[in-house]
Amino acid sequence: MIIPNRFVGKVCIVTGAESGIGNATATRFAEEGAQVIGIGLDDDQGLAWQNQQQAKNNKVSFFKVDVSKNEEVKDVIEQIAQLHKKIDVLVNNAGIFDYHKVEDLAEGDWDRVMAVNVKSVYLTSKYCIPHMRPHGGSIINIASVHAFATMDSIPVYAASKGAVVSLSRQMAIDYIQDGIRVNSVVVGGVKTAMSLKHATSIGKSLDDLGFVDDPRVLGRTADPGEIAAGITYLASSDASFVVGSAFLIDGGLLANI
Repeated sequence: MIIPNRFVGKVCIVTGAESGIGNATATRFAEEGAQVIGIGLDDDQGLAWQNQQQAKNNKVSFFKVDVSKNEEVKDVIEQIAQLHKKIDVLVNNAGIFDYHKVEDLAEGDWDRVMAVNVKSVYLTSKYCIPHMRPHGGSIINIASVHAFATMDSIPVYAASKGAVVSLSRQMAIDYIQDGIRVNSVVVGGVKTAMSLKHATSIGKSLDDLGFVDDPRVLGRTADPGEIAAGITYLASSDASFVVGSAFLIDGGLLANI
C-alpha cells in the first residue's frame, strides 16, 4: 500500500532504476513524495521512466552512469548533492548475474560481476555518506538468498551477494554514530528480466525459482513491488531501530536453514 507523503522532503538515490526491483523501488519512493534520482546504464529505459513519472508530477530524474566506475559515480553524486543540497536515502540495487562453474568462469566475467554487484556499493556509499552525515540517512544494499543457501553453478553471483551482506554489516557498525542506518535486503526469486534470463539459462521456468515443489515456502516468485515495499520500509522512520540487518524478503526460502 502506497503511503502518501511519507518521503516528502527526502532525496533518494536508486541504482539499477531502469527495471525490476530498482524501478519498482524508485517509483514507490516517487509516489510517496520523495525527490528520486534513478541511476543506471540503459538510457532509453531510464528516460522513459523519468518522462512517465514526470507526467504524473512526480519529482524524478535519471542519470546514465556505470556504477562500477569511480569517476562516473563521484561526478553524479556531486551533481546530485549540489542540486538538492543533501542525500537522505541510497538504495544499491544494481546487479548482474553469471551462470558458470569456477573452472568455466572467465576472469573478466568474475571481475565484471564483482565490480557491478560489490564495488558499486562501495563507490556510491563512499560518495553519498559525506552528504548524509550532517542529518543522518539510510543505505539499503540489495543482496540475495544465494548469500546463504545457493544452487549449482553461480559462484561469482553467490560470492558477490555474500560480500554485500558482510559489507552492509560492517558499514552499519562504522556509521551508526553518524545517524546513518545501513541494512541489506536478502531477496528470493523475483519476476525480473534478470531472473527470467537466469531461469532460461538453466532450463527452468521463472516460477521454479520460487521452489514451487517445497511446501515450506510460498511457492511463487515475488512481484518487484513486494520487494520495493520492504525497501521503502527500511528507508522510513518506521525502521528507526533496524540497523545492520540482513532483512529477508524471500517467501520463506531461508526459513529452514
